[in-house]
Amino acid sequence: MKITFSNSFELISSLTVLLWAPVQGGKFTDDVGREFDFNENDKFATRAATGALSLYRMGIEDQISSIWGLWSIRGSDLDVDNPEDGSIYPESDPVTEEVLWLHTKNNMSPGCHTNPRGCFRWDDISFVEEFKDEIDYILFIDNGGDSNMKTITEETGIPVVFIDTFYDNQPDCRFMNYTTNDKTQCFGRSMIDIASRIEELAIAIGGANVEQIEADKALACQSAQKFTDTMKRKQEEGLRVMTTINAVKKDSETGEDFFEIRTLDPIDLWIPRTLEELGMPILHHDDGSQTLEEFSTRVTGAEFFLDCEDGQLSEDCNDNTLYPVDFWLFDSRSYLSVLDNEEVIKPIFPDKALLAGQHWHYARNDGPLSFHAIHRMLDEMTKRVGPAKRMHPPTECTAIDPKTAVTAQEGGGLNRNEYICYDETLIQQEYLTGCQSSGASHSMGAIIGTVIGCVAAAGMLLV
Repeated sequence: MKITFSNSFELISSLTVLLWAPVQGGKFTDDVGREFDFNENDKFATRAATGALSLYRMGIEDQISSIWGLWSIRGSDLDVDNPEDGSIYPESDPVTEEVLWLHTKNNMSPGCHTNPRGCFRWDDISFVEEFKDEIDYILFIDNGGDSNMKTITEETGIPVVFIDTFYDNQPDCRFMNYTTNDKTQCFGRSMIDIASRIEELAIAIGGANVEQIEADKALACQSAQKFTDTMKRKQEEGLRVMTTINAVKKDSETGEDFFEIRTLDPIDLWIPRTLEELGMPILHHDDGSQTLEEFSTRVTGAEFFLDCEDGQLSEDCNDNTLYPVDFWLFDSRSYLSVLDNEEVIKPIFPDKALLAGQHWHYARNDGPLSFHAIHRMLDEMTKRVGPAKRMHPPTECTAIDPKTAVTAQEGGGLNRNEYICYDETLIQQEYLTGCQSSGASHSMGAIIGTVIGCVAAAGMLLV
């Protein structure tokens, strides 16, 4: 047998196609226990950022036909018609290529998909009806709060596939209509938990780019290692972080502005859970804990600064605070109240960390949930928190597993101002697995190189 160049090229091409051959659909069980069996021609509708952008990064492109919801994260200034201009949240928002791809999909939220205050649902069921022939399944990758999903199958006949972005898949956590059943069975998910479920979904849909997924896992792992090493150091320095929402409000009686924070424990929200599972010293403040039985989760500046009399807030009385916050993490929408707004904030909330510029944002139930998204978020968080200095006297940490019922269960949380000690044995190891992209799985380039080498060798032998 004589192997010609043509024969060799055909063999290489065939093997390359084989290595890249899309999975022809597969089985998937969603987070309320429903089983699905997708085929290669199925088309899907999903929320733009959490669903479509996550799947896009994993190689699912043509299979997505329709989208709804915000394309960026809340508070962003992304111009979807001029994405090359970027945004104030580049580590969270879609890049130009991704925005252009979203433009090719049926948009079922034309009335709000660019609203920086948020957009989580299609504008009207008529949009689902309009694109019904292009939708075989609705991918509900969300926290279960969209009431449309309770009735959409009955109204349109389109099945809903649910991936829970709040809680692990526990049999008694939710009812089939997505509402919570037994909250003692609801344990918060972090980003790696959700990204892994989306990866399973991508593989079941068919056409997942496994090489890209593995490369992104390696990036996420490297970023997680760098972040957790930084958090170990910050804990040694005594730094404490608070995740919260803020607002500048106006007193109805005096007409004067005041600053208010809304406390949030790192349980329901996937980014705070991720950060805590990797060792960030996040202050807890749950309103259901023993210490906070009679405390509101909304705290005004007058309540926050304990030594400022009659609400006269100033730097002269800002030492003693309700929470010893050394670094603030505000949700991206309310972060706009703080960002480049120091002159307004200073007289109504003269907090030491805030005045020192020790603050950043997190996406609250927004943005993609791919392994690459984990990488982007953690790299930026390391960059922002790494240089921060302790602003208040040190306090003792609490030695406890961040994934126990106390710290991860819905309705749980530590007592006010407690935070979890850094313990290397309790760091979420899933984030730190696979930091090397080489090893058990070879890159596609290496595989193709091997194929070429073998074919060339065979050609030399058989000519």
